[in-house]
Amino acid sequence: MRRVLSISPWPSVWSQGEGGGSPSESYAIQALCRAGFKVTHLSPAARALPVKEEREGILFVRIKASFERLRPLLKTGIAISYRLPAIVQWSNSVSRWLKRSGGRFDLVLGHSSETVYAMRRAASYLGTPAISRLYGISVPIDRLRRGLRRELCFDLISLLRHPPDHLVITDDGTCGDEAAGIFGIEPERYHFLRNGYDPSLLSMRCEESSPAYVLTACRLVDWKRVDRVIRIAALCKESLPELQFFILGEGPLRSSIEKLIDRLGVSSTVHLTGMLPRYRMYDLMSGASVVLATQELSNLNNTVLEAMVLGKPVVVLDAGCTRKFIRHGQTGLLYKPYDLEGAARGIERLMREKSFRKDLGRRAKEFSRRILLTWPERLNQEVAIYRRFISSSSV
Repeated sequence: MRRVLSISPWPSVWSQGEGGGSPSESYAIQALCRAGFKVTHLSPAARALPVKEEREGILFVRIKASFERLRPLLKTGIAISYRLPAIVQWSNSVSRWLKRSGGRFDLVLGHSSETVYAMRRAASYLGTPAISRLYGISVPIDRLRRGLRRELCFDLISLLRHPPDHLVITDDGTCGDEAAGIFGIEPERYHFLRNGYDPSLLSMRCEESSPAYVLTACRLVDWKRVDRVIRIAALCKESLPELQFFILGEGPLRSSIEKLIDRLGVSSTVHLTGMLPRYRMYDLMSGASVVLATQELSNLNNTVLEAMVLGKPVVVLDAGCTRKFIRHGQTGLLYKPYDLEGAARGIERLMREKSFRKDLGRRAKEFSRRILLTWPERLNQEVAIYRRFISSSSV
């Protein structure tokens, strides 16, 4: 049985607790296991999680890391003061564990640019191929084009300047293919894959709830720009006083978001649900009239794609390469990142013109189901990439 060492900087494979948030990392390693590979998943230790456990055929090993201990350094406003020591320390911890464990592996899979040094050292020590799994690009694409400022993103820059054997990059609207091109990475050195959708969505009944509501789903962190959702809700309140806004997700900015809700006087129409499992999110999405996305780097997240598959009209801000997938007035409504008033007016039109709302949702549904794959289909693509490199390592 071929063995894969999966290295992650995140304690949990779920971004918002088990069953919540983005499933991409979890789905990828589960798919490897189902395909017959023995997966050891190495991640930082966390209080609520055991040091070692085997679940669904995957061996989870959690070791000492400095990500949480050094996180207060972010308050300095200089992110590199946190990222550099945390990432270097994580690389050292992974190397020590690998030497102590005596484990042998046929492929090293590094999740996110934060594992770049750990992945390289592990692959060099083991003499195996290395693949980097990037769930999008974590900085605006324009910052990567030129200037000294991009060097602050040292882990991502290092990865793109000196790529491993292969990269698998999520096509999530953060322009990962453009980033690869900027650094001269040949197309055959990477795969650019959109996320899939749950097959259950194909048979889900969608009936709009009353009172009507707009749905947003994301972690409550700064780059998700949930503050924009609150401001759009405030702009809609005068003309649509009964329209509700549900924000699904949890995170460190919850307190400041609650204060903004109170300050803008929308506590009666904006609701924070906290973290919900995906099946519950799908239930709420099926009853939504509109799905809204206002993030900083891209607005082609899983929620937007799944909403389109369900035939829901989406209102999004044109961040990153979002416009390559969402066409204004055809597959959604697209507004400049600073045009919150325009987004609010778009929501108002959708709510007042039922035929427009239904037609936009229908076109989004037809387009997305033609372009996107279900998660099982999509994961088969990804596993085939890993299988090719695992096979080559035995030659």
